[in-house]
Amino acid sequence: MTRKSIQKINFSFDQNGKSKSDEIKRSLPTIRCVCGRKILVVPDLKAMNKAINDHVAEHKKARGGSALDSLEEFLTEQVLIVASKIYLPNVN
Repeated sequence: MTRKSIQKINFSFDQNGKSKSDEIKRSLPTIRCVCGRKILVVPDLKAMNKAINDHVAEHKKARGGSALDSLEEFLTEQVLIVASKIYLPNVN
């Protein structure tokens, strides 16, 4: 793929002047931490757990190692809420 075609893909706009990547970003399920950072919800439990633990570790590092168990619970609860709202057409 040439550089020109990559730029064309990355910067394509619809009729309203909004980029297609903006539409995709809005449609992806995310959760929001109390600090404001968005975390992408992924269907891989191990990867989702790692993302939450990594983010909680960032908070602990910023606070000098103070425990933030409630933050991990808060983020996990948000993931479960988002996951319960995702439509899965192949599930009977």
